Amino acid sequence: MCGINGIIRYDENVSKEELDLMNKSIKHRGPDDDGTFVYEGINYSVGLGHVRLSILDLSEKGHQPMGYNIMDDRIIYDDNELNNADIIIAYNGEVYNYLELKEKYNLNTETGTDTEVILKLYDKLGFDCVKEFNGMWAFCIFDKRKNLIFCSRDRLGQKPFYYYFNEYTKEFIFSSELKGITSVKEINKKENINKDAVNLYFALGFIPSPYSIYNNVFKLEARQNLIFDLNSKEIKKNYYWELPDYNPIYDKNKLIEEGKKLLYDAVKLRMRSDVPVGAFLSGGLDSSSVVGIMSKYTDLKNLHTFSIGFEGKYDETPYINIVKDYFKTNHHHYYFKEKDFEELIDKYSKIYDEPFGDYSGFPTYKVSNIAKQFVSVSLSGDGGDEIFGGYRFHLISKRIGYLKKIPVSVRKIFLNMLSNNLLKKNPALYLIKEAVKLSLIENNKKFYSELFDGDFIISDEGKSWIEKNLKYCLNKTDNNLSESLRIFDLLFRTLSDNFLVKVDRASMANALEVRSPFLDYRFAEFSQKIPNEFKVDFFKTKKLMREIIKDILPNEIVNRGKGGFEPPLDKWILSEKYDGILKNGIAILEDIGLEQLVKFYKTKIFISNKKFVKPKVKENNKLYTIYKIRLFLFAKWWDRWVM
Repeated sequence: MCGINGIIRYDENVSKEELDLMNKSIKHRGPDDDGTFVYEGINYSVGLGHVRLSILDLSEKGHQPMGYNIMDDRIIYDDNELNNADIIIAYNGEVYNYLELKEKYNLNTETGTDTEVILKLYDKLGFDCVKEFNGMWAFCIFDKRKNLIFCSRDRLGQKPFYYYFNEYTKEFIFSSELKGITSVKEINKKENINKDAVNLYFALGFIPSPYSIYNNVFKLEARQNLIFDLNSKEIKKNYYWELPDYNPIYDKNKLIEEGKKLLYDAVKLRMRSDVPVGAFLSGGLDSSSVVGIMSKYTDLKNLHTFSIGFEGKYDETPYINIVKDYFKTNHHHYYFKEKDFEELIDKYSKIYDEPFGDYSGFPTYKVSNIAKQFVSVSLSGDGGDEIFGGYRFHLISKRIGYLKKIPVSVRKIFLNMLSNNLLKKNPALYLIKEAVKLSLIENNKKFYSELFDGDFIISDEGKSWIEKNLKYCLNKTDNNLSESLRIFDLLFRTLSDNFLVKVDRASMANALEVRSPFLDYRFAEFSQKIPNEFKVDFFKTKKLMREIIKDILPNEIVNRGKGGFEPPLDKWILSEKYDGILKNGIAILEDIGLEQLVKFYKTKIFISNKKFVKPKVKENNKLYTIYKIRLFLFAKWWDRWVM
């Protein structure tokens, strides 16, 4: 696990000093080693940089950038000799099945790294090599023979890849983090803010690929390859992996057997390491299952688990204690309090170098910090909800399916009755009203975009992004709304540019690698075989998963409902001492001309410059809190990064 940087230029040479600056800016991702490579072609210059977190082959043979001299079948890991290589790589991630690939393709290797396997498979298979990889990655390969740059990001977007591209000069700069690019390119200016990206941030809570907060800077999308032809100066992108169509199999026993076998293999693969491996433990189904299977493959006294607790209703500690006592792990628990939040406020905006609205990044940073004191790799339960149907909206969409069996005329009458002001004050009736309203949406691709109308704020860009991607998901499922919303989460809404950004930045800021067995692409493909009714019903989520893990975990965990990983930030962040930051956030939005957002905050969130609106409906309290937090984090980001 590491950080990567690079510059390709035509108008002037790339300097080692520039690459050193880029490496320094993301040194937290790879504190163990760093390297650079500069090549001067006939009419172009290429520079690659790398910072290393040593996980496999801790010797100098794991150094990057790494090269491969094909004729001599020789790996080059000395910066001074890289000009003798035919292909050179800067790589961040892990290909967990590298040993199987080495055997399958009869590769003669001289290092203990997966990096060497990537290089040699690229030589054999070209761009299609990524189809063989089971892992998480973002890499750049410079092929001197073909005068091209080949970049790739893993199927579900676990590892980040930002790039700057100037259409006129054809300058191409990439990095694992935005700060790598801004360390050598002054693009973080007010006039270079991408307004569409800001609107998407406030609508979604994150900025989705291919957008970034700056014009001319993009994120490579999950499951994408990028090829930059250095002769024609053209960039081409393509998706190298497609999620299979939804094609359910109704043999439950067969699915349970396949799911259990896959879970064991995915965990075992992710325990491959030359450094200690631990696990995050929340007490939920996903992380508890991972810990349970890890216990089969390691000495329990060496199995370190890490968790965060919160005081009050948010606390998951009782469930965490059940799991850690059941498996007798070497457990480390920490209560996250307001003082921890205050200590991290300024650091948060440095870690997340484009606006990011998920405030559970605060405790994620803290648990990563604790874990790093004992291990360099930690497994997590990320992805289980997206695979097996674990979110509230997966339940709601199922209920909407039942409501749609009621005649439209009856539903409309019922909706009018529930619109009475007296009924609207009752939160339970409000939820029923919203479900009925959603059931009347005729075009499924507008499910989210119409949902977000009204009390939510959503721009035209947000609606377009949602409808385009939800349409893709509906096509994968023959218009099955419940399955489409799950796939929408898996591929677009909750993972690659959202939750996985949270985990990547928070963990790598502590030089900790996080691996997620449920994000094995085979699970994503497996999920398309599971009938929707085996995932959720009217009341229960993750039904098949509970069957898969019932022999692994105690019953109290198998049968528990959905928890959360949220600090009581709504109480901390909205105290009067932070009012100035919120006001500054609105002033920034006014300054960059985002009138719709300004109007929303001034009419829905604020009564005046001092007081907040108290929503008429109790259920809206959390909604307005979310928007206040997004504004707070945006204002803090702006103060840290915009020149």
